[in-house]
Amino acid sequence: MPSVLCLVLDHAPYGSLQPAEAIRHAGGALGKGWDVVLAFMGDSVYTALPGQSAPPGGWLSLSEALGGIVKMGEDRVRVLVDQDSLAARGLSAGELVPGVHPAAAGEIASALAGCDKTLLF
Repeated sequence: MPSVLCLVLDHAPYGSLQPAEAIRHAGGALGKGWDVVLAFMGDSVYTALPGQSAPPGGWLSLSEALGGIVKMGEDRVRVLVDQDSLAARGLSAGELVPGVHPAAAGEIASALAGCDKTLLF
């Protein structure tokens, strides 16, 4: 049975390295055979919106990178977005990158409980 790495994000997509590092760690874990759970909370839900234009200065589009993780991981990655955080920002499930799913706090907690390692970003 593969190990499961959970990555919990709570920072807006740009302005700090945390979201980019979380997505990089997810790709590395998938490449090493781990299953991955990404949980977006608070302002990090903006990371899961498609069509982002990365700010100048060498930033990559995190929505594109996230879409790549979803494709790379296929059935080994779960990407969850806190539905209360979405609602608080006036966003809906239909606006998310394909393969990203809104989830209640209890569902996110259950996913985290099944992880072997958890990193907070």
